[in-house]
Amino acid sequence: MSENLKVVVVDSLSAYIDVVSAINSAENDTAWFRGHSSATYRLTPGALRDLVAFRDAYGRPLDGTEVLRASGYELTGVSPERMLSDFKRRSIPFLDFVPRNDFEWLFLMQHHGVPTRLLDWTTNALVALYFAIEDSQSSGVASDEDREEEIDEFAKNAAAVFAMNPHKVNHAMHADIDEVVDVAADYGYWEAYTRPTMLSSEHFDNYAPLCITAPQLSPRIRAQSGLFTIHGRDVNPLDWFSAVRPLITKILIPQEKTPIIWQQLRHFGFTKSFIYPGLDSVAHDVRFDEQRRWGHERKAYLEKLERERSSKEKRAKKKRDARKKSTAATRGGKMTREKKN
Repeated sequence: MSENLKVVVVDSLSAYIDVVSAINSAENDTAWFRGHSSATYRLTPGALRDLVAFRDAYGRPLDGTEVLRASGYELTGVSPERMLSDFKRRSIPFLDFVPRNDFEWLFLMQHHGVPTRLLDWTTNALVALYFAIEDSQSSGVASDEDREEEIDEFAKNAAAVFAMNPHKVNHAMHADIDEVVDVAADYGYWEAYTRPTMLSSEHFDNYAPLCITAPQLSPRIRAQSGLFTIHGRDVNPLDWFSAVRPLITKILIPQEKTPIIWQQLRHFGFTKSFIYPGLDSVAHDVRFDEQRRWGHERKAYLEKLERERSSKEKRAKKKRDARKKSTAATRGGKMTREKKN
């Protein structure tokens, strides 16, 4: 595997913004970003993450323990094409509109959590950061050994944000393409990507991943920019391809730093209801904000009780000291009078 993928470690929101600013400046503000809660995760779509090889390139059966070292393996796993057909059949009664083509069906499936060959991307680096630390911000402090590992591309105790220029990626994967593809503009030409097992010689080679834009069919797609890579017949992760790795920057965020960065993102308005528009997310944010307010109020109340207790103890001590002083003075006066007598 090529070592040209650039890895950067940041430990604060300001450091992250500095790195992103440098990337956007170098890429003329065309960079795409994607957040992962663990740096160990590759750029692999959900439908391709649990594939199992059952025959090698020579047709010999495998027992599942072999390391894949060459192409030509027969793989088995969930079928994106079968799920597409099933979703189309079963979702019709619940739709306000019917998607016009299989790409729109795939975008809708992705939106509702069905594994597809799509990976979501965004031009908003802070949205990508939100996704990266959303599930990791409650992690504990990393050990010194873990901190040393964070310079590694697959650091175990870090979240990650991938950044890339989609124009350059498309050109690296498909020599005659140097822009992001709007699949809605010519659905028929790109249709083979919706069912990569189909032969595509008539139109287009659907072997390698492709950077595409999606119609903004929902508020969530609008909030997240509606940008995707769609993966074809090659099931390898996007960050596996030697032609693409030099075009990717991987920003690592140590998990020990994520709680404070998470709070800073919320201060800038990056909440669940912003990322996932809808009543469920609004309800989540209402609960979260009230818990946070109540936490502050409880802390203030306990601090007030502690101050009152401390003040009461000081007053009681002052009274005790005064009584002791008065008693000592009374005894001293009595002893003086007795001596005179």
